[in-house]
Formats: sequence, structure tokens, C-alpha cells
Amino acid sequence: MRPTDIAAVVRVLSALQVHLLSGDLPPQLTSSLGRHLVTAGLLEAGATPADVLLALDDLAARLRSGGEAPEVSGETRHLVGFVTREQADAFAAGAARRAGDEVTGPVAAEEGRWVDEVQWQVTVRVTEPPMSPAFDARIAGLHALADGLHGHLGGWEA
Repeated sequence: MRPTDIAAVVRVLSALQVHLLSGDLPPQLTSSLGRHLVTAGLLEAGATPADVLLALDDLAARLRSGGEAPEVSGETRHLVGFVTREQADAFAAGAARRAGDEVTGPVAAEEGRWVDEVQWQVTVRVTEPPMSPAFDARIAGLHALADGLHGHLGGWEA
């Protein structure tokens, strides 16, 4: 598979993860994704939406790494992209002030990950389990901060 094809599939998986996290996916689509992942042997039958989310992330990580299963860390890293360095700096400073947010960046945007004119990216480490109330609250705060600075959500990695 061409590297550009792999990058495109990873971006699609990241978009699905973002929409699943935000509750934008219809339950029928989430169930369908789960069934496909069960058929592929990537999930057990009866998986929850959180399991689907983690399986999508695992699949994206294996595509990025050439097929190697990634180490599970119990945390997630959320990527947010910005057009200007000033926006990225403001987001990083705001996220760093929040209790429990470990921020990396801003750094130059990863080639092939972003669309539009994103030039800078910031990574925020979150330790709450995905799709828990604490996780949802943390992510809502990050989204509000990013939205206020015209940030672009770039998905997340476990």
C-alpha cells in the first residue's frame, strides 16, 4: 500500500474516532463498525462504543507503524492543529493551566496528518479512561479551548 493511501486511511480512522467521542455517530453506524471489527478479529462480540473507539485507534496505530501492535499505555494523546504559531502557543498555555493536562508543543505540523492550512500542532496527554464522564469533561474543555482559538482537532492516539 502506498504511504499516501495509509495516511488517508489513518485520517479517516481519526475522523471516525473524533465523531464517536463527540457522540456524532448514529448508534447504527457505531454498531456496524463494531460488527466489522469483530469479523476482522479486532474486537470481541458485544463490544461497547469505548471498545470500538480503542480498536479504531489500535488499527490506526498499526497502520502508522507498519503492522506492529502498539503498547497500550492507559492514556490518550489528543492532537490539535493551528494555522498560526500564536494560536498554538495560546492553546498550549491554556491547556497547561488545566489540572492534569500534560502538553507537548507547539511543533511543526506532522506532514500528511492535517488538512487545510494547519502549520502547528499541540499534543495533550489525558489519563482519564475514554468515554468516561471524567474523560468527556476533559475533552469538552479542550474542544472549547481549541474552538476559541480556531483549532482543528486531529484525532487522538492511545
